This record gives sequence, structure tokens and C-alpha cells, in this order.
Amino acid sequence: MCTLIVLDRVVPGLPMVAASNRDEFYSRPAAPPARVEPQEEQDPAFVAPQDLEAGGTWMGLNARGLFVGLTNRRAAAPRTDRRSRGHLVLEALRRPTARVVAEDMRQGLEETYNPFHLFYGDGRQSFFTCLSEEGAETRELGPGTHVICSRDPADPGSGKVRHIQNAVARIDLGGAFDRIFEGLVEVLTEHGEGEDPLEHVCVHTPGYGTRSSAILALGEERWRYWHAEGAPCQAKFRNYTRLLDELRERPAFEERTWTCEENR
Repeated sequence: MCTLIVLDRVVPGLPMVAASNRDEFYSRPAAPPARVEPQEEQDPAFVAPQDLEAGGTWMGLNARGLFVGLTNRRAAAPRTDRRSRGHLVLEALRRPTARVVAEDMRQGLEETYNPFHLFYGDGRQSFFTCLSEEGAETRELGPGTHVICSRDPADPGSGKVRHIQNAVARIDLGGAFDRIFEGLVEVLTEHGEGEDPLEHVCVHTPGYGTRSSAILALGEERWRYWHAEGAPCQAKFRNYTRLLDELRERPAFEERTWTCEENR
């Protein structure tokens, strides 16, 4: 996943809203979101799509409300003998809170994975771990809009991050959720005006591009999940909320604040 937008504790009634595009080679197989049962009795179940080549995932949400999202960081010479970074997301989703994940990020990353950016939050705390060729760094994030792509979020040369930040800033986060949803879809489908297609939000090249998109809204009373299998400028967002209703192990119900169609 090469674009991750997180509205972290800034939307009234929704501690976290996440929107993402996954960019990958078209030849790499993947499966849509599904429930994954715990390996150990104390672990939470979670919902996530799956990378069918290496067995990992690029994002997911567990039964305790922990969201984890990964973007690969650009590197000069990625090692072919390293573990797939998608397994890092699976391991994080088996933890109960964002704080526990942060404690696990203290050692061993440099010898195991190629560079990455990892966001993880549970509506109370959020953290960002960056593994670069210089080493790993983890920091806690305050409430706000977080935009994470394939380069350092603080990189002043990242026009893509600045463009997304400006686009999200135009969305009225205090308004109806339908308008927030539509605004995020509009951001995810943008192709941009630059010559480098990899700097676009929705990527199209002959062998590589945006393979899927997702929007999650973690409400205080209910969680919602939409997934588009394909580039969001072409594919339809479909509602996968039933997976989260079952994940949270509580009866599904409708809220007046939710009016988005079941299949978009």
C-alpha cells in the first residue's frame, strides 16, 4: 500500500477514519478482506485482505479496534533475502493495543525487513514506525491528519504528500459522514498533473499500479468498511461492514449518522 490517509481523533464521533490505496505489480495475486482467526487463545481475531504471494497483508483491523497500515519505503537496493513486510502487519494485528505494538518495535527490524512505514492506532493512541536504511525510529502521533506514502512523511520534496494534505484539508471534517466519504474517494481517485505516475494518488503504469482501495470508519458505536477491488477510478467501493460487525462480536445495528449506500 503506497498511500495511507488517517483522520486520527479529528472527526466527531469517529475516533479514526482511514483511507488507502494499495499500489503493487498487477501480476502479484491478492485476496479481498476476510476474517482471520487468532493463532493463540489470547490473541484477537482481525479482518484484512491478503497478499497471496507472500502470505501477509498491507492493512487490517482487529477485534479490539487496533488498525494497522503499511507502506513500503523506497530504498536504493532492497534485499531479496528479507522477510515480507506484510508479515509485520499480521504480527501487529495480534496485539491488543497500539502501545503494545510500539513496545515490540524496539529491536530486530533492521536485520529482518526492507525499509517500511508502519502506522498503528486504536482510537486512543497512535504510533508511526519508520525503518530506513539508517535504522528504525518509532514515535507517538498526536490527533490530526496523517498522510503516509512511500517516502518519509517529513520529506520536503514529497509533492505527493503535500498535495494529499491540501486535498484533505478541503474536506469538512465536522460535516455529514457522506460528504467526508465522498471527499476521501475523490482524493483516492486523483491522478495528478506530474509526469511521474508513481507520484499520483491513483497510479497507472503498464505493469504496476493501484490494485485496490479501502475506507474504514471506526465509530464509537459501530465500525464501517468499504473496499474497492481495483483502481478506485474504475472499481466500485463495496460495503464489507458485516465483517466488522461479526469481528466486534456485538449485534449489528443502524445509526442515523450513517447513510452511505451498502454498495457504492
